[in-house]
Amino acid sequence: MHLLSAQRLSKLASLFLFGALVAGCVVRAEVPAFVKESIYSPNAATVSTVVPALAADVVILDGGLEQGIRLGMVCRINRGAQTIGELIIIESRSDRSAGLILGLVDDSTIQAGDIARVKTLQNS
Repeated sequence: MHLLSAQRLSKLASLFLFGALVAGCVVRAEVPAFVKESIYSPNAATVSTVVPALAADVVILDGGLEQGIRLGMVCRINRGAQTIGELIIIESRSDRSAGLILGLVDDSTIQAGDIARVKTLQNS
């Protein structure tokens, strides 16, 4: 009976050692970038260009329906932490949208690279 117990203990120890060896050899796979991305739209887009026109300048955004930007939404334009102005979306497609400038902060201009974020209300 003692010999049988020693054999079982030996097998158990060898299985444990084998398991530890296999676990140590497992190569960790790279996690794809989309796994860490939010499933919610960012409600923001980068300003691509500003097209001057006679009546009002049109701001073209590198983002549209896929980013949650819809016709009639009001967006704040930010450069870093500073708010530059606001625009209203007049056209939105899957990956592009266009807006008219509603107002600008003192002597500011909207430039390529600025960020347009959908203006939202927050309840406390």
